[in-house]
Amino acid sequence: MILWVAEHANKSSSISRTVVATDDKRIFDAVNEAGYEVVETPDCPNGSARVAHVAKNIDGEWVFEMQGDQPMVTPEVIDDFIERAWQMIEKNPDIDVVIPYAPATKEHTDSLDVLKVVKTENDRLVFQTRQPIQTGWRTLGLYLWKRTALLRFADLPVSDIERVEDSHPIRLYVNDFYVQGLLIEDTSWVEVDREHQIAEVEILMKEKRIV
Repeated sequence: MILWVAEHANKSSSISRTVVATDDKRIFDAVNEAGYEVVETPDCPNGSARVAHVAKNIDGEWVFEMQGDQPMVTPEVIDDFIERAWQMIEKNPDIDVVIPYAPATKEHTDSLDVLKVVKTENDRLVFQTRQPIQTGWRTLGLYLWKRTALLRFADLPVSDIERVEDSHPIRLYVNDFYVQGLLIEDTSWVEVDREHQIAEVEILMKEKRIV
């Protein structure tokens, strides 16, 4: 799975450098053997913390983060997301991070693995939760970070609600980051949070001709 993700990121025309950040030696060895750039990070509490660890040592004002459980995110999806995100950033320089959101089905709403999101009429995201609230929307695991915002985010303490929800994006909202939402009209997007979702993703990837 991680090699699918690395390949898709590497083929994106919007990405100038692809780095896999991991604290798992098995992943490090597999990615290194495949010829992709990989950095072994310290034990980190979440993916964004790993990305921040790498971002400390790279140049560039913006950092794109994609979790390793996203094999359905093709280069075309990445390019479309980043292009549309740039259009928003050009209009509003106060944006700290852009996160995509999509319609939530009843199955999404009921699942504690899926982050439901509350948004404004201008698509600013104001809160996320695992709880089954009827917002009608869910977030997807892609982030376009302002590098300075990412580093500030990683240095902030974990709040009680973030700890209880076991959801690090909550730190954005309790610390007043400007989180811009970007609509993606796709209810079939599956992130692999559980083992049974591997089979679901394999079927969808064949249907979408990703494989």
